[in-house]
Amino acid sequence: MKTRQFFLVKLITISLLFTPFLSLGAETSFTLIYSSNTLGEVQPHCCPETGAVGTGGLGKRAHYIKTVREEVKNLLILDGGDAFIFDPPTSEKESEKSRKKAEFVLKLYEKMGYDALNMGDTDLSLGINYLKNLQKYSKMQFISSNLKDKKTKNPIFKPYLIKVANGSRIGIIGLLTPIVPPYWYKEMEGCFIEDPMKTAIEIINGPLHNCDHIIILAHLSSSEIESLANRISKTLIIIGGNDRSFIFPKKINQSIWVQTDPLGYRIGRMNLRLEKGSSEFVDVGARSKLQKNIEEIQKLIDNPQHGKEVKSLIKLRETLSEQKKNLPEAEGKNAYENHLTYLHQGMKSDAEIEELIAAHTND
Repeated sequence: MKTRQFFLVKLITISLLFTPFLSLGAETSFTLIYSSNTLGEVQPHCCPETGAVGTGGLGKRAHYIKTVREEVKNLLILDGGDAFIFDPPTSEKESEKSRKKAEFVLKLYEKMGYDALNMGDTDLSLGINYLKNLQKYSKMQFISSNLKDKKTKNPIFKPYLIKVANGSRIGIIGLLTPIVPPYWYKEMEGCFIEDPMKTAIEIINGPLHNCDHIIILAHLSSSEIESLANRISKTLIIIGGNDRSFIFPKKINQSIWVQTDPLGYRIGRMNLRLEKGSSEFVDVGARSKLQKNIEEIQKLIDNPQHGKEVKSLIKLRETLSEQKKNLPEAEGKNAYENHLTYLHQGMKSDAEIEELIAAHTND
């Protein structure tokens, strides 16, 4: 009897941890993997939050992305900025070292299949001309909507992208905070950072006005992100930010804001089902878990081996069904499940990426 009870508890625990995204006749369904503030870290480190060694690293991130890619049909992989280096270089020798590191990080991002990378303020310290040349030879798209040329007033990098999923157009823009240290200005010669609010409104109401959904890569402060979400009337998915901390999904006005921690200790994943015209986000994670548990319990009820536990199983199923009724309905609304996956020491790592990192370290 104790063995069977243990089996039931174990089964329910497993189903809580591994839950697929429920598709309920969605208008647009896709999975979004997001990161930000990796700051040039490619190898695992000791996590200051938990003290755990061997945490993070692009090898683990690459393996995670590969497993998700095998699982889902529509996948979008985006970075919110500051992917290249930890600190601005202070000498020509440091600049050369930092630029080599940036080139290597970019190579790994290309291998992982990122769709776009937003410019962060620390990235700018590598030099605008250098970054332009880096983009010239990269297969991955740099994006920055409000970093502009002083003479032409045109964006330095691509100001937006449009991706198509299930026939829906998804507009992506990248924003950069205008608050950068004055001693970085020499690396920004010939360009300026336009007000991110002004840029966002112009692009969303202009070239992206026919898009069904908008994603903003927002390398901005928390107050700038909140102001953005409150002032723009369209529903947004906002990937922040510039304060180097992770947050659980936060609803602001009609938008949802997510963010990973610095140095790549976690990777973010959102399973999304977006309804055209909807202005509300609903977290369906709890509902999905309950539904999965109900289905697993029903299988046990139907299995003759568990005949002695049928009454208890039926009662448990009814309890979970009642809990499910009390959760918010997602029909006709934008539904999401967010997962912040901690890249711990025990996770598998991508062999190819690890070989590249080892070779680079030994150079």
